[in-house]
Amino acid sequence: MASSNPHLLKSPSLFALFCMSYLPLFFLLIIKVIVANKNYLNYGGFTEAATFTFFEKFGFVLILLLLSIYALIGVKMTFRNIKSKKANAFPVIVSSIKPKNEEALSYLATYVIPLLMQGEIGLFEYTTFFILFILYYKLYSTSSLILINPILNTKYGLYEIEYSYNDSSENKTALIISQHRWIDEGEELKIFKLSHRLFFAF
Repeated sequence: MASSNPHLLKSPSLFALFCMSYLPLFFLLIIKVIVANKNYLNYGGFTEAATFTFFEKFGFVLILLLLSIYALIGVKMTFRNIKSKKANAFPVIVSSIKPKNEEALSYLATYVIPLLMQGEIGLFEYTTFFILFILYYKLYSTSSLILINPILNTKYGLYEIEYSYNDSSENKTALIISQHRWIDEGEELKIFKLSHRLFFAF
């Protein structure tokens, strides 16, 4: 029976990668909320009323900051773990290669910009954001979007390749992510499986 989750990465790593892809949105939303509530940026002591006001006006900012920190630490640990598995990678010969970094641009256009282009941020916008955030994560966690990441793709290249393995005449297709910015046909790579047809290339 096929698994509903094709990824070999664990859920904490997938969620960290997902949050990382939304860091630009988090940053802009944090600025927007702070500017909108700048009149409340004065010390009101540790009274119950002051605490309530803080969480009412800046609770969303706090959540976004925590998600951002989780993303940064989680992704760093995830890739450290992946790179430690280099001995388990297998060699392949690249038959053809097509850069896919432009996919990150469409990702920004279809996910980030619509969420950003909203009016004043209130309860309705917060609720909408979190509902969409959860829906997008469910989609993300079961698809190849795991590697289509605007932030990740500033450091790692994303490529669609055809490759041969063990002198086989049959080529296979895969999506790879690699720190190598220049990969040519005929080049040998070592790849480590992350998911169905998704690999990390050393």
